[in-house]
Amino acid sequence: MSSVPHRRADTVAGFLCAFSFVMSAIALARHPGLLAPTAILLALVAARMTERHQTLAAVAVATSTLAFIGGMTVAIVTAAPLF
Repeated sequence: MSSVPHRRADTVAGFLCAFSFVMSAIALARHPGLLAPTAILLALVAARMTERHQTLAAVAVATSTLAFIGGMTVAIVTAAPLF
């Protein structure tokens, strides 16, 4: 465990990371052009907001970026709407 004291901002950042993971998963199947950039933005806000959960925020950024790439690939191959 790190020696950084617990703050409310860390709790909010953890929830933003979790919400970013959920939006990334949904973006793989539905409207990746809208949901994935929003998930990336949420993950970046969480990464800037927290000191305690920086690893979780970095994983959220990477996951949402991969969801953007994967969702756009799936949408293009299946001729699904991007937005």
